[in-house]
Amino acid sequence: MPSGEFRLMIRKAEESDYEEMDLGFRESAKALCIKNYETSQVLDWVGQPWAERFIESANKGNDQFVKICNGKVVCFAELNIKNLKLNSIFVLPTYVGKGIGQEMLNFLFSQAQKAGLQYLDLDASLNAVNFYMRNGFKKYGVSKFTTQNGVVLDAVQMRCVLSS
Repeated sequence: MPSGEFRLMIRKAEESDYEEMDLGFRESAKALCIKNYETSQVLDWVGQPWAERFIESANKGNDQFVKICNGKVVCFAELNIKNLKLNSIFVLPTYVGKGIGQEMLNFLFSQAQKAGLQYLDLDASLNAVNFYMRNGFKKYGVSKFTTQNGVVLDAVQMRCVLSS
């Protein structure tokens, strides 16, 4: 492979990834969500480093996946097959616009289809609505999403019907 090309792979997250995932979440939310929410809201949401959030999330049945680039977690996502729900995709700000979030979403679609799901729902943050609409999700409502640490954010309820 020519130098300069990314070495990318998506795999199931491991507990050893949680600190990098936490950092990625915090960096991404601060950089990307600040445009659509009050600064204080975003800062309360990201809070202090708390990698254990992913242990709690895994214990709730959420499958976690990471996209690795040159040994670093550059994107992660959570999918709950039982609840037909895409919980999140977060991309490090320096990797936004490079197709990494798109690759992760395509991977999640394939996981959902393998599990026999007909559709996926999500509560999209306001900054992510256009990304999801470009990828087949349709708006069907608005909600107040309560984060793991109790911050309430405006969100858009969306659904994507999966092709068979």
